[in-house]
Amino acid sequence: MPNENILIIDDEPVILNLSSEILGTVNYRITTAHDGEEGLKKLKAGDFDLVITDIRMPRMDGMTLIKKIRADISTDIPVIVTTGHGTIEITIESLKHGAQGFIMKPFTPKELRDTVEDTLRKSNIIKENIKLKAFLPLFEINRRLFSEVHIDRLFENIVEEAAKAMSAESASLALAENDGFLNVKASIGKVIEGERGRIKIGEGIAGLAAKKKKPVFLDERTKIAISVPILSKGGLIGVLNLAKPAGVKPFINSDIEMLSILCGQAGIAIENAMLYERVKSSYTGIIATLASAIEARDPYTAGHAIRMAEYSKSIAEEMGVSGQAIETIYRAALMHDIGKIGIPDNILLKNGPLSEDECRIMEEHPDIGRKILENMDGLADVAIIVRHHHNRFDEEPKEALSGNREMIMCIRIIAAADAFEAMTSIRPYRKAIPATEAIEELKRMAGSQFDPDVINAFIKILSRHGII
Repeated sequence: MPNENILIIDDEPVILNLSSEILGTVNYRITTAHDGEEGLKKLKAGDFDLVITDIRMPRMDGMTLIKKIRADISTDIPVIVTTGHGTIEITIESLKHGAQGFIMKPFTPKELRDTVEDTLRKSNIIKENIKLKAFLPLFEINRRLFSEVHIDRLFENIVEEAAKAMSAESASLALAENDGFLNVKASIGKVIEGERGRIKIGEGIAGLAAKKKKPVFLDERTKIAISVPILSKGGLIGVLNLAKPAGVKPFINSDIEMLSILCGQAGIAIENAMLYERVKSSYTGIIATLASAIEARDPYTAGHAIRMAEYSKSIAEEMGVSGQAIETIYRAALMHDIGKIGIPDNILLKNGPLSEDECRIMEEHPDIGRKILENMDGLADVAIIVRHHHNRFDEEPKEALSGNREMIMCIRIIAAADAFEAMTSIRPYRKAIPATEAIEELKRMAGSQFDPDVINAFIKILSRHGII
């Protein structure tokens, strides 16, 4: 049944009463006004789905009212014009100023009901089309959010996507903590005063949105802002904050709808990313424990894998390697010597240079490592890197690596980090050498054993940290 709010404006009480009675019988909610000025005040104070106005009225006529509605109230609220002085000129002018319907007085109940029903139907179709068009970008936004499992990058993506979709000057995302505070995790532009760092739940626009679990507006002389809670079945996850300078297009109801949908999807994406982080942390912890167990056989290599993994990760970041590849590099660095499990102690722990036969046996440890790792879920790429981590730069890539540029780069990064860490660590058959000498050796072998680009990136990192 209809339940739309309709404002009827006419200076004739008989017409107001008759129209109200006709439309009230089909459950429209009716409000009346006796002239354009009164009607404009009621429009500003209320929320209406349709306006029916006479043309000739005292104080403010219908044409002036329609112009003010379009300029000050709404560009899309439907308007039906009623008049007892219908001419083609009045019809054209009213349509030109944004009227959607026209009724000549006197009208029958059926004419009024049919015109109102038809106008509302067309208006709803237009609104739904506009809403659908506005919401279509959300599908692409959702796809990008759900494809990101790294939590920090996800926070940044949510902020960037929301700011872009809402044409906001600034945006931030604050995560709810267990101590009653929100902690800002990502932001762009100038953050709203009081909405930076740690925010107490219940204070400020973001804190109020978190407490109420509903959108909260801020409308000041210099800016307008909105904070929307990010919720899940488990409760409050955080708050998304957006701001614009005063004087630009304000946030409207459709913006709230879009942001609420976006925050709902963001909440799911954040929970997925948090789960991924927990699983990854547990997985990496297991790998680190295995690496420590391997090194426990040889006290001279204690901590070698962890240090080398950190070097490898830093080089990869310096060179702009993708996030997923960095994670693979880190895991492979931790596990690069797992194959030494299969090397006898008399060779692995020998206090002196190895013989040719012993060298051949030691050189088997990358392949042993591959066989251990390749059947473990999620470690196929790690197994390949472990197998080839002693490859030289000037060698042709093995068939398994042909065309896989990212994999080859991972191997070259680990090879350089492994060599540097080994040279700067004590071994039973030699002393550690200074970092400066180790770098000179890497530079000397750049272009033959090591990738020059990797060595240059490594030098930048070590210089930046004052190591060389």
